[in-house]
Amino acid sequence: MASKKIIAICQSGGEFVTNNEDGSLLYVGGEAYALDLDNQTLLNDFKEEVAENFECGTNGMTIKYFLPGNKKTLITISKDKDLKRMINFFKDSEQVEVFIIAEEGFARSTPNVTASRSIRTNVSEPAHTPAIPVDMIHPDDLFQAPADTSTLGVYPSSNDEKHRRAAMQWENAITGVGQRFNSFSEFREALHKYSIAHGFTYKYKKNESRRVTAKCKSEGCAWSIYASKLPTTELICIKTMNPKHTCDGAAVKAGGIRESLHDIFNEECHHGYCLRYLAEKLNNDLQGQFSHEARRLMIQDLYTAACAPTLESFERCAENIRAISPDAYDWVTRSEPNHWANALFGGARYGLLTSNFGQLFYDWVMEVNELPITQMVDVLRGKIMELIYTRRVESDQWTTRLTPLMEEKLQSETSKARSLQVLPSHGSTFEIRGESVDVVDVDQWDCSCKGWHLNRMPCCHAIAVFEFIGRSPYDYCSRYFSTESYHVTYVESINPVPNLESPANGELDVAVIITPPPSKRPPGRPKMKKVDAFDIVKRQMQCSRCKGLGHNKKTCGKVNKFDESDPLLLTGLVTEDLEGTE
Repeated sequence: MASKKIIAICQSGGEFVTNNEDGSLLYVGGEAYALDLDNQTLLNDFKEEVAENFECGTNGMTIKYFLPGNKKTLITISKDKDLKRMINFFKDSEQVEVFIIAEEGFARSTPNVTASRSIRTNVSEPAHTPAIPVDMIHPDDLFQAPADTSTLGVYPSSNDEKHRRAAMQWENAITGVGQRFNSFSEFREALHKYSIAHGFTYKYKKNESRRVTAKCKSEGCAWSIYASKLPTTELICIKTMNPKHTCDGAAVKAGGIRESLHDIFNEECHHGYCLRYLAEKLNNDLQGQFSHEARRLMIQDLYTAACAPTLESFERCAENIRAISPDAYDWVTRSEPNHWANALFGGARYGLLTSNFGQLFYDWVMEVNELPITQMVDVLRGKIMELIYTRRVESDQWTTRLTPLMEEKLQSETSKARSLQVLPSHGSTFEIRGESVDVVDVDQWDCSCKGWHLNRMPCCHAIAVFEFIGRSPYDYCSRYFSTESYHVTYVESINPVPNLESPANGELDVAVIITPPPSKRPPGRPKMKKVDAFDIVKRQMQCSRCKGLGHNKKTCGKVNKFDESDPLLLTGLVTEDLEGTE
């Protein structure tokens, strides 16, 4: 069955203008051609066809497009996989806009892009020359992967000059009082990047059409910012800003946890981040900027990058993210991959990349959530007591050196090792040949595939070496996987607690003083005097002319229906009014 074709509106020779309201891009000028695309189209063939229509060469040609629903960020097509992704994004559409940008266009800071949909149609160019937006800068100008692995303790290297400049752009997105923006959306975007670069979270106190106030999310922190529209123009200006943080640290840096870990475990502590939380954070930050399919692919690449055992495979996954969005790539590199990526993590995670055990425990005890506190504690005690007993009894029946799950994994690796060839090198180092060539160092408990180091269980290459030299793979497994360690975990018991309705003989009743729960002081000045019940009744209005109730002297004539033009009456009323004021 033939794959579905879509029409690519290839545009070149024009330029684009940024919409000051929402930051979207509008294309004007140049010419356009319509070409067919499907999943079988190769990038080089597509470039040749484009070059033939526009009568230009393929050298220096860059192809870009917008994701569905996003007119702010241009995505670069640099390989066949990127082209197939674009076709997949627009599989439900009949056409897609593609922009052909010559290399010299970037040198002039005015890319040749057009929005004309006609075939071979020239459009008049605007009189002004707009500046190139940040979103149009080529990803290779912002980020560059290091050539060697020695600089990747934290990816990317701090010595990477181009990455450093990109980081400084985010750090200086907010400069202070007097800074102006074209719209509130531009201000909010700058504030978002500024908070990421400086490692703190914020919340809006006011988020209106004419003014925005934000403050640090940490309670009691003095950092705040206020921006509003200027009265003479539609520009947004920062009116006040307190750049000093009085909180202990940003939420991204973790409630002093990182410092405490180093204080307790010294430099041997390897703090791992939860991959599930990172994926949710990335998905939330990308919401509204990319389609669901684009976000799904980036999250998938994030998981693949985290599980990648080698630096080369990690870089390939990171490049896939950069091909979709340079901003998402920047987000990934700023999230400290050395704390969550297997290829860069210094310690061992035993095959676990998430730390959502708290959620598992909550699901297990969910039914006690609505109970009173005393009953809740008693039910939890009973459940844990039963769990410890059940696991202790079950583990007494195990006859293997490792727990059943770990034993199954070891046997699976052992079956893979039978087809491998072992070549001794020198000392404890061996070369293993199979689908790939790997190096095993028995004394260091390490293999070039990184599986042994990451999971703390011998990989198939290490097991092949053990069979070659006559050693047991059980001696090289982590002690935490052994049945003995499992027994030690559940050797203790929780004793049952009897129901004590009355104290035993000889015990004295101890008075328990129950104090009220802590309360927060309400805002404002405390009231010193209680309002009397009579003061609550509103005092009735009294006229100063006729001394009547329910009206004043301005409406007195209408109520009493007298003629205010009578001089005698007016004189009498004024005299009476003056006497009443004495």
